[in-house]
Amino acid sequence: MTARIDRALLLIQQSRPAEAERELRLALVEDPASARAHAYLALSQLEQGEKDDALKTAQSAVGLSPDKAFCHHIHAYVLHRLDREKEAVPAVEEAIRIDPENEDHFALLASIRLAQRDWPEALTAAERGLALNPEHVQSANLRSMALVRLGRKEEAMATVDYALERAPENALSHANQGWNCLHRNDPRRAQEHFREALRLNPELEYARQGMLEALKARNPVYRGMLAYFLWMGRQSGRFQGIFIVGTYFGMKAVRSLADSRPGLGMVLWPLLVLFYLFIYLSWTAGPMFNLLLRFDRFGRLVLSREERVASNWFAVCVLPALAALVAWAFTGFVFYALVAALFAVLSICVSVTFARTGRQRLVFAAGTAALTVLAGVGIWFLLVGSEAGFTCLSAFFIGFIGLQIGANLWRR
Repeated sequence: MTARIDRALLLIQQSRPAEAERELRLALVEDPASARAHAYLALSQLEQGEKDDALKTAQSAVGLSPDKAFCHHIHAYVLHRLDREKEAVPAVEEAIRIDPENEDHFALLASIRLAQRDWPEALTAAERGLALNPEHVQSANLRSMALVRLGRKEEAMATVDYALERAPENALSHANQGWNCLHRNDPRRAQEHFREALRLNPELEYARQGMLEALKARNPVYRGMLAYFLWMGRQSGRFQGIFIVGTYFGMKAVRSLADSRPGLGMVLWPLLVLFYLFIYLSWTAGPMFNLLLRFDRFGRLVLSREERVASNWFAVCVLPALAALVAWAFTGFVFYALVAALFAVLSICVSVTFARTGRQRLVFAAGTAALTVLAGVGIWFLLVGSEAGFTCLSAFFIGFIGLQIGANLWRR
């Protein structure tokens, strides 16, 4: 039975979870009470996307051997992968209580704290792992991630340099250094590290996402947006909320000032237009520049299928918006400006929808579909001269504001 479990672990490491599951089920036929077999079975199920089964199996492993730190570690890892961080913390802390000398437990805790955006606690956990094993590459990488989010970029670079010296063939270290370069506004050097990371591990999503950002950052407009995204990503959720609300009311005050004082308005209105463009890009930069990347010989290879689908739907919205905008510029017919605004709003809704996963995506997709219907009905009523068109479009814009609020409050 031990041989089967060892073989299954090797298969998991080789990214062959289905074969690992077969071996583990045979091992469980021989010994149904094997906590180790249940733990590895949970990992194989997780890698196959069987999330609910993986969690139940991990819980079974803990129930069979509650005194084994390894079982609690696997349970915490599964919860972490399922984005259930609050439950993962006590699970990994129990593993640490049972076996406080295992650096892997602290690395997992650091990873969970990063997901919770608790940068100081993530740094503390990573450093505790390194205190137990100064050459633990995973802890070094997690320490670097925490440092860069705390604004300590030089220390973050030095930490990954150290990790690369110890393990130059570690794909995660190269990907981490690539992200550090992006935080330092150096996309060219970032590409070199992401390329090496993908050579070492073509399945490393962290590196693929980084390469995608580095390629898009060749565009100076996106580079500015990326700097903003990375800066916001380093802030706490509370700060982000205060910043967004403060910016909204601040620009509302500027708009009132521009309306009341025509002299100042000549200066303020261009700034307001730039601000509104910035807001639009903050919602849509991802699919917009992914769409542009479709025309790049190498860039299109980096895009995932889902990103290509998202860029297709974005194009369905943004191209009619641009066409209507051009028609308005040439004819001066305000109806075209309204159509352009409606499609621009829908392009934001599409971006929000594809930025989410699972149940959240379904909710936002339903909201986007409802807004599309309202926009279509509203336009039709206006064309036939019915006042009901204004009612539909008012409901459309109110619904869009609700969707924006929901997107800000309902964290991914």
